[in-house]
Amino acid sequence: MKQYLTLQGLNIRVIISGFFLLSLSAGFAQSSSERLALNNLQKGKWDKSRAQLAKAIRKDTMNATAHFVLSTYFFTPENPAFQIDSAYANTLKSLHYYHLSGQKQRDRMRRFPLDSALLIERREQIDSAAFERAKRINTEQSYLDFINGFTFASQLERARELRDEVAYIDALKENTYTSFLSYLTRYPNASRTPEARERYEKLLFEAKTKDRKLISYESFIEEYPASPYRTEAELQVLELSTAGGSSAAFSQFLKRYPTSKHYNKARNILYHLLWENDQPVPAGLLNDSIRNLRNLERDYLVPFFKDGKFGFMNSQGKEILKPVSEELEKEYRCGNIAEELLVVENKIIARNGFVIFSGDVDEVDDLGNGYLLVGGSKCASVLHKSGFVLESCVQDARVIADAFVAIKKNNRWSLKTLLGRSLPIGEFEDVDGFDDVVVLKQAGKYKLANKESIAKAADQGKPVYTRLFDDVRRWDGNMLWVSAGELQGLMDMNLRERIPLEKREIIPSFFGAISKSAEGQRLWSSKTGVSEVYSRIQIQKPWVIVQQAGRWKIADQQLRVFTKASYDSIYFIGAFCMAQSGDSLHAYVAPDRFVPLSPHARVQFLPGKDSDYFMLLDEGEKKTLFNSRGERMFTATYDRLEFAGENMFLAVRKEKRGLINFQGRPIVQPEYDAMGSIELGTVAILKERKFGFLDVVQRKEIKPQYEKNLIRYNTRFLIAQKGGLSGLIDWNNKPVTPFEYEEIRYWNDSSALVKRNFQWMIYNFIEKKIVADKIKSFRWLRDTPEEKVMIVLQENNYGVISSKKGFVLPATYSDIVNLGSASKPMYLTEKHVEEASIYVVIYYDETGKLLRRQVFEVDDYERIYCSHN
Repeated sequence: MKQYLTLQGLNIRVIISGFFLLSLSAGFAQSSSERLALNNLQKGKWDKSRAQLAKAIRKDTMNATAHFVLSTYFFTPENPAFQIDSAYANTLKSLHYYHLSGQKQRDRMRRFPLDSALLIERREQIDSAAFERAKRINTEQSYLDFINGFTFASQLERARELRDEVAYIDALKENTYTSFLSYLTRYPNASRTPEARERYEKLLFEAKTKDRKLISYESFIEEYPASPYRTEAELQVLELSTAGGSSAAFSQFLKRYPTSKHYNKARNILYHLLWENDQPVPAGLLNDSIRNLRNLERDYLVPFFKDGKFGFMNSQGKEILKPVSEELEKEYRCGNIAEELLVVENKIIARNGFVIFSGDVDEVDDLGNGYLLVGGSKCASVLHKSGFVLESCVQDARVIADAFVAIKKNNRWSLKTLLGRSLPIGEFEDVDGFDDVVVLKQAGKYKLANKESIAKAADQGKPVYTRLFDDVRRWDGNMLWVSAGELQGLMDMNLRERIPLEKREIIPSFFGAISKSAEGQRLWSSKTGVSEVYSRIQIQKPWVIVQQAGRWKIADQQLRVFTKASYDSIYFIGAFCMAQSGDSLHAYVAPDRFVPLSPHARVQFLPGKDSDYFMLLDEGEKKTLFNSRGERMFTATYDRLEFAGENMFLAVRKEKRGLINFQGRPIVQPEYDAMGSIELGTVAILKERKFGFLDVVQRKEIKPQYEKNLIRYNTRFLIAQKGGLSGLIDWNNKPVTPFEYEEIRYWNDSSALVKRNFQWMIYNFIEKKIVADKIKSFRWLRDTPEEKVMIVLQENNYGVISSKKGFVLPATYSDIVNLGSASKPMYLTEKHVEEASIYVVIYYDETGKLLRRQVFEVDDYERIYCSHN
């Protein structure tokens, strides 16, 4: 077959013909078999020329001239036997035999003409033709054939480049990781190697994880640990393995991938999951940043103003956040800032200065588990307290089942994992949760699923849902009441059916529920399940009463035990269940314990304190008392008994009151018109419209002689009133202070806060001296039995005084505001210098130690002043 090749714009036929003319003109006089073969070749006598050359080579296999002419034979395009490879082989043989020839042979060949220059030129011509052939075919194999077959060609480097390019394009067409791996294996130094490796790694990752399942990503990391897609694979593992939101899953990821680029993100989420749910935080989870942050959060913050900007300091006056804001939220002005995050000039800042969020901030809602809903003027964003944004521009958001974040957009709700991965379960009218149960509302109906089932959707699984319900409500903490039309049922938090969905009414009760249907009523509890059918059920906590065949029985609170006896009627007196049958009356104090009574007994319920109560059997003057366990306490002859407190009863006889103990023995004879409740062993008494006081433990009495009820000041003294004024007396009824005060309040055991002539003072009644006087008003900072601290207005200046420390700050200030807490105050004091129109502001700690001193002009002072304290 004829082949026409183009070399640099010239037809090979022209090149070869020119060579023939040159050869003929140079050696026309010579006559030989090679010359005859060449002449026949020029005349197109292809077969004759081929036969002559074959004969010459058989005669002398090392005939360089014959091989040269034979190469011309194969390199003549018009020759049907045109063959570049054969032409090249014979050229190489001719060149080889030429070099083996002696000088005489070379001289003779030169007259042909033939020399090494002509042979090399012929080889180069064939190289060019072969290269053009390879380019025309333009396959990896064509270039390989050229490179392997034409080893002296000047085009080898270019051929290698074209080979690499064609092989890369072939790999692109197949576009599999195996095709690129083969390319990289064959041509590791090719110019396309970086691109090929990039594509190989990408296609390898996609092929090995095409099912997008957790196990595939985990296997990929294990099999290809050095892959550039390891980071992406680890992210997928993190998102899929923690889709259920459990702290254990995050802990497992941190343990398995301690060097992951996503380690910090996982750790931050886990920290807030544990910390905000009051779970212990492992020490290994606390890096230096978190430890520092936790230390900073233990103290409150107080704003300060410096160089036209606001900063924040702690209770010791140490600057925690440097001045960065020109404006301050009003709620921060009064200090005692306990929030872990601060909103400052459209930024949310942690106490370590880290900016959590920067943007439009109108309000911040803590969703729990470390997530915030940040509202702006246009839309809101959901972000984590560690700083990453979960979703932008939402209408609303909430944390569901401690595992997911529900996002509302375009009036539709969807679910995302704690890392922001969308769960492909659709959109809903509403999303809610009860513990680990997710409630999804669609088209007015509700379907439920456990959070573990919902999480499977992230890993290509299908959640398992309940049937559709019309309504879902939480009962008794760990039960779900559901309804569908006239059907009602009860499910637990594992979505197991506890009361089957049937046509019935289910009513919650302290033990579980009552199920009412056409067949009757049933009891249900989580421990005993559904009971048999009863005609009637009566509930009065802690009692459960059932009727069957017209007879009543009593059940215990677990519904496990019923009384053996049955009764005609049952009624309640206080906490006691009265069961009557014929001529017998049983007062049940517990389902398995009762007090037998006569059928006409008069029984009263006597309330005590806290969980104490009593049953009083009234038999005229004789009263028998039983405790809540049904044990007889005593029988006494009084008109009436009432609980007085501290293991005593108020005993009334002929409208006079006294005290008896739990054994019924008299402690105070009934001689008083009224008695109060016993407190710390003491009780107020009234007789003939005069007030007194009794210490029933120490057997001391202040005879009734005062106008108003006496009040304990402490264990030693009492506050009494005569002539409309108050004073202190001791237990011997001797005055400790004059009766000259409008009011007396406890200050400490040696001094009292007393009011006289409309002004307050602190009077030391032991040493008979005034500690502080001329107090126009005061404001409590702390009012506890251990210590009392107040800001006082003494004459026209403010100070701070403590019942333990005395004056913490002297009353020399124009104003004092507590910017700290009640337990750990920080005082902002101000002195107004009117002549200079300046305010001298000094901050003190709770002991009166100076923390900070500043001078403000009017405008700046108004920016920091707290008017709410």
